[in-house]
Amino acid sequence: MNGDAADCLGIRKYIDKEALLIGCDGGARHIRALGLTPHVVVGDFDSISPRVLKSLEHQGVELIRHPEDKSHTDSELCILLAKERGYRRIILTGVRGTHTDHMVGNLFLLAKKEFASLSMKIVEGKEEIFVVRKHVRIEGKKGDLVSLLPLGHDVRGVTTKGLVYSLRGETLFSGSTRSLRNRMTGQRAEINVRSGAVLIVHRFA
Repeated sequence: MNGDAADCLGIRKYIDKEALLIGCDGGARHIRALGLTPHVVVGDFDSISPRVLKSLEHQGVELIRHPEDKSHTDSELCILLAKERGYRRIILTGVRGTHTDHMVGNLFLLAKKEFASLSMKIVEGKEEIFVVRKHVRIEGKKGDLVSLLPLGHDVRGVTTKGLVYSLRGETLFSGSTRSLRNRMTGQRAEINVRSGAVLIVHRFA
């Protein structure tokens, strides 16, 4: 993605020879900053310089240009492309910056029903962010912060293990801040949900 002040180094551990590196318009610079070359760059190309585009073209990078007037953000176009090409595990990075609307929009993409079959998360700086609809196990260490944020509607039947403040089949009401900044008691935590979607923000200590 094309966040202005992204810390994308944490993405390295997810990149292997099978990974498809998609640059979201000017976000291609984050891939290049890691010493890597994107396989594909997608967008209306309003935030990437002609010089960089020419360099990528010479390197054989696939460039997919969309019109400026479109019904999807560049971020969503990248996710749709990855899904179309058969990828089910998608890691986003570079979503932060000075444009709050884009950042919030990217968070909501995690919860979009069309992407419910995908395993998606945002990895940036010391945080990983993802949505839980049924069950998840979090790997970390004692003292890591874990926040649970209901998305859209009340989330029912929430049970947690491995967090200081446990939930046992409880309801997290939409708009509530009750479950912000909990802490892990060890190296693993588990979250189970009966109905609804919860945005999880896991911040490494």
